[in-house]
Amino acid sequence: MVQSTNDTIIVTGIDKNGRRISSKSFEEKVQAAFKKSTNLRLLTYGQHNVGGRLLNAEAPVNITVSGPVGQRLGCMARPGATIYCDGPASDDVGYLNIGADIIVNGHATNGVCNAMAQGRVMINGSIGARGLTMTKWNPAYQRPELWVLGSVGDTFAEFNCGGVGVVCGVNPKSKNVMGYRPCVGMVGGLIYYRGETDGSYSTNNVKEVTPDDEQWQWLMERMPDYLRAIGREDILADLSIRSEWHLLISITPQERALIFSGPMPMLEFRGKVWNKGFNGDPLRDIAPGLDRSPIGLIENGDLRRRVPYWANREAAAPCAYYCPIHIPTIDRLRLLREGKGREAYELIMAYTPFPASVCGAICPNLCMENCSRQTVDNPIDVALLGRALRDCPAPQEKPAKPAIR
Repeated sequence: MVQSTNDTIIVTGIDKNGRRISSKSFEEKVQAAFKKSTNLRLLTYGQHNVGGRLLNAEAPVNITVSGPVGQRLGCMARPGATIYCDGPASDDVGYLNIGADIIVNGHATNGVCNAMAQGRVMINGSIGARGLTMTKWNPAYQRPELWVLGSVGDTFAEFNCGGVGVVCGVNPKSKNVMGYRPCVGMVGGLIYYRGETDGSYSTNNVKEVTPDDEQWQWLMERMPDYLRAIGREDILADLSIRSEWHLLISITPQERALIFSGPMPMLEFRGKVWNKGFNGDPLRDIAPGLDRSPIGLIENGDLRRRVPYWANREAAAPCAYYCPIHIPTIDRLRLLREGKGREAYELIMAYTPFPASVCGAICPNLCMENCSRQTVDNPIDVALLGRALRDCPAPQEKPAKPAIR
């Protein structure tokens, strides 16, 4: 049954005999009504997949859902759509949402925001298990967001790949507002929460920090919109106390590698990983004739067969990574190869005032221990490089600045 009130079209989920129609038939009626108006009121009787897959490039889409709503409210909902559910909702609210604002005026059950890619889901209550799971985030678009007034169920943010969750802890269903074992497998995104937890979040995937100024500003700029959407502007002051908020942030791949293995010397890496994976040579099958004889440490001109390249300089060489002050040894060697001894000296002085006494002598030589050169012959002798600087004249002192009065 379809009715029209002004520019709002009402679509009901029962037929003229008062019997519930199928989700498929209801969807067909909704699509037909949408061709006539972008303002819809849907009277549901447990139908699934309500409110999604409606796209209009000309104007915003506004959908109000009343009555018992089935699973997957707002499934595949598009940018520009606002879906308001005036009561509680069933499983998988916002499933595969790609841009809509979905507001639930009540509690929601399991799977809220499952595999969501963009948009916001705003809950005026608490949710069940596995909310914000397997989100997808393309940096070219806005991060998907889930706002929950109360608490979340177990396994929250499982395999979260970039979504932002905000759990306000207001009248939570559980004293443990984050549920049991949140953030398992999480590789991206942020989780703001307020309230008590049991501390069972996955320490292999996230770490708890205090929101910095930028993160706090992000939360406070968006909080009024959320509270306005659910009709709870009255609690803004209560949710604006910075000391009550905590943040779970995903651990980087580099941090995770150190958690599992600790710093692994290159020789150990060669035996445990390299040789097992490639039998010591990943190019043997595609370049059997490649000259694999060792290259000297300081080679110039035609004797230098190939030049190391660190893609976009996003990954540090092992020597620089494990060095306590991250001296870029590869840049130092490059300058020496180019005959720029003075520049090499100035480079090292930018990192340490003791290049000939501490670095390579007193230092435990973590750079040499992890040097990738030892997979060819021997690690680069950083102590030798340091001693080579002993005869370099010290830089001239800069003139003293006048005292500030």
